[in-house]
Amino acid sequence: MQSSAVGLGASNKTPVVEDARLAGLAWERLPDPKPQLAVQFYFPSGQDQIVYLGPHAPHLTPKEIELLHGIWLELSNEVAPDEIHHHDVVHFALEQLQRDMRNSRRREVIGNLRQHLYKIRNRRVPVLGARRE
Repeated sequence: MQSSAVGLGASNKTPVVEDARLAGLAWERLPDPKPQLAVQFYFPSGQDQIVYLGPHAPHLTPKEIELLHGIWLELSNEVAPDEIHHHDVVHFALEQLQRDMRNSRRREVIGNLRQHLYKIRNRRVPVLGARRE
């Protein structure tokens, strides 16, 4: 399936992250098969920001890649001689998170996620058009 792109002028009334969230919710309501879609927001300054809707590969920072590799290295020693790849670690972690969110640990998971987001808030690269408190 070919990817499509839509260009929009960035709103001066709502942050891009909110516009992108709303676009993503609208994309989720499309009938299957859903198109791969990117929304490019244009700012009066000439800058732009692309947001991918629906399932897509995440952008991993060097710190996240280093964390993944360290976990992979530790686990590969534990499960040897079984073969394990970095994507196996990601898949396992995501399934574990999904299980935790479906059982009695959901509140704990959400609380831990909120703490993580608060902790990294000032380290994030500012999103164009986002409003900081």
